[in-house]
Amino acid sequence: MIAYRDPVTGYEVRKYTEGPERNAKLYFTCENFSADDRHFFFMKQQLEGRDDGGCWRADVETGELTRVTDESYRGFATDREKNIGYTVRNETEVFAVDLTTNERTKIGDLPAGGRITGHLTAADTGRIACSYHLANKIYALVILDPGKEAEVVYRSDFRLGHAQICPTDGNLIFYIHETEGDAFQRTWMYDVEERYARPYYVEHPNEWITHEVWSADGTEMALMKLDPPGPVDGAKGKTHTGNIILGDKDGRHFDVAATSLQLLHPCISRDHKWLCADRISYLGTTVQEGVVLIERATGKAKLIATTGSCKTGADHQHPSFNRRGDMILFSNPDEAGIAQVCTIDLKQVKEDWGK
Repeated sequence: MIAYRDPVTGYEVRKYTEGPERNAKLYFTCENFSADDRHFFFMKQQLEGRDDGGCWRADVETGELTRVTDESYRGFATDREKNIGYTVRNETEVFAVDLTTNERTKIGDLPAGGRITGHLTAADTGRIACSYHLANKIYALVILDPGKEAEVVYRSDFRLGHAQICPTDGNLIFYIHETEGDAFQRTWMYDVEERYARPYYVEHPNEWITHEVWSADGTEMALMKLDPPGPVDGAKGKTHTGNIILGDKDGRHFDVAATSLQLLHPCISRDHKWLCADRISYLGTTVQEGVVLIERATGKAKLIATTGSCKTGADHQHPSFNRRGDMILFSNPDEAGIAQVCTIDLKQVKEDWGK
């Protein structure tokens, strides 16, 4: 672990990994830190001839790295409250991981012959949910309740992804129609008890909605709405404005909480006072990539850390808060565009926020 001063913002950043392999933080739609915020988790790419891939744990203060799972496990995510992780081995075996001891306990099996299309998610009831590609090539939503067999609760011809069960309401599962770009109607909410799917944010023509995430308490979601391109000073060509929209749990009310240049992946602090997002070069526009912090009360957005340019979507910054909300974890693409994990302590940022 090394500390350095960001050459643009002047803030101290800690870097915990070095390539040539990809070391990418967990996706921003799940917890990335242990319950006490002492550790965060990231995925190490396994290169040919090596046996060190899988999920790893980093000590925030010392930088000490500990392997949690090997390459045979996928879909790792941590519980919103408990110090437990969830992961899948050999595509279908679901395990709970004690994040203090790294002890793994099998808790069930997903339908045979299929595979998850994202990471696992869990509600406070212990119910696990995921989007899934069944053996017959139909896409599905699958739930696994404690002590029960996995159940396919929804099937679709659409490619389903980004499934996220509401952290405090195991009856609601958010998911998307994945097109790897714009979609006619991307965001959906599924009611498990009623077996009913409905649009979450109802899209109008020419709207581009993307990258959604629950708040930790399940009361609202953040999503990105991209505006048509327009000229912006300091960027090459035309840029897209990223509007962070916050919607209530039921998808009945939405507000634009922040607007800034080339934003993509949003996240909400647990106290709901702060937002963060990555600033990324995309859709033909090149900008200084990095991490943006946003004060929700004022909508003020500030670039707090700069990064290299992403080689692939897996190398995106995907910033997210720790549980206390005083630190942001992000992936920082190196000179080759490959993600390496970094943190920035927000105390230093907030001290001069009004300057």
